[in-house]
This record gives sequence, C-alpha cells and structure tokens, in this order.
Amino acid sequence: MQELYRHLSKRELEALLEIVHQSLLVEQDDELHSLLLRVKEFVPCANIVAGLGRIGPSRNFDGFLKIVNVSYPLDWIALYLEKGYEAVDPVLKRNFHSFQTQLWSDTFREATSPREKAFVKHAADFGLVQGITIGMPARRHSAGSVFSFAGPEMGEHPRHATVLEYLLPHLHVALMRIAFSPGGKALSLSPREREVLQWMKEGKTSWEVSQILRLSERTVNFHVQNVLAKLHASNRSQAVAVAIEQGLIGL
Repeated sequence: MQELYRHLSKRELEALLEIVHQSLLVEQDDELHSLLLRVKEFVPCANIVAGLGRIGPSRNFDGFLKIVNVSYPLDWIALYLEKGYEAVDPVLKRNFHSFQTQLWSDTFREATSPREKAFVKHAADFGLVQGITIGMPARRHSAGSVFSFAGPEMGEHPRHATVLEYLLPHLHVALMRIAFSPGGKALSLSPREREVLQWMKEGKTSWEVSQILRLSERTVNFHVQNVLAKLHASNRSQAVAVAIEQGLIGL
C-alpha cells in the first residue's frame, strides 16, 4: 500500500478502493467485465482480457477453462485460438509457470523459437506490443488466473504494475467466484454464444454458421472456443450435450 501512495492521489486511492469493494459483489461475467473496464481509470490500457486456465503436472498451462474478453480485438482472439497460440505464447507460459508480473517487452525479447517469434510478430500486427500480464494460482482447483492489459504506454511507468499488483488478489477472487461458486452463473452464455451453439447443435460447421450469421469464420471460432471453455467441454458434441442438460438451449 505504501508504494501506491507514491503514485496515486488521495482521490485516485479512494476510487481504487471502490474497485476493490465492487470486486466483492461480482457474481457474473458482465459484472467482471464492468469491473475490469474501471481499471482503465488508472492505467492506459486499450485492451483487456482475463482467463482461467488449468495448470498441468509440470506447472504448465493446460488449456482454458474460461475467457472473459473485455476489449481485445475479436479477430485476434479467434485467430489465437484457431492457431493454437496458447501453446507457444511466451507470456501465457511464463504466467502459469511462475505467476510473476510481466512486462511484455521483457518477455518478448526472450522469445527464441520460430513459432514464438511468429507469434510476437503476429501480435504486433494487431497492435499488441506493450502490455502487462498478472495472475495467481488456485492450487485447490489445479488452475490459475491470467489478466492481460495492453496499450502502447503500458511499459512506461512503474505505477501501472504497482496498481495492477494491488488489484490482482481482488480480481482473481472475483474470477474464481464466477467460475467455481456453487449455484453461481458461470454457465451463462451471451445471446451470440447461444445462437452459435444452437447452430452447432444442428451440425453446422464454423464456415456455415459464419454465412448464416454474417460473421467472419474467425469470429465464429472465437465464440465456439468460448462456449467450450465456459461449459468445460472438450469438443462441440460435448458442449451441446452439456448445454441441453443445463437448459441453456432446447432440444
């Protein structure tokens, strides 16, 4: 807390404590979405995404359980999932291995493999060059959180990391609450996700759904991957079965 006093005014500290209080009330995805948007009051982040991932036996990332996209480009997230970039993303790998605050510029400089370098270049094509990623483990669930905040000025001032590190435990608990709380609403789907899922039930491919809904195929794939993560399903058929069982879509 002492470090915050060096970087924030009294009014900013009061506003920060309001975010902490708001985090205690989060029970649904849209509430976490609104909470994360408020972080923009303190750090110059243009793009925000949060995720919950499984931790493998070697302290490695083992797939997403949940994704809450606040303001990342949909085409980038769809491409990220489509190309399996979660397997090579150096920021994601380091987060789940050590759960230490990362400046992307530092992590990207250490990218060595051709696929890692291709990922970094592709991210740059979407303007995702500077950012800070934070996260915490949830050992009881063999899972961990990841929160990424991107913007061209994110690496320029130590206050940004200080603010995010202070908020991390509260953001982490809010994410865990909506994902694992008994009787919670973690299985709520957006109208578009329900629409895509309904067409999945009819056996339509992503390309066919994109034509029906007039979306790009990448965007459809993004919604498909988000549905799989929310329903903890390993494939489309399983997602449809879970959704029908939970009453999220009709027979």
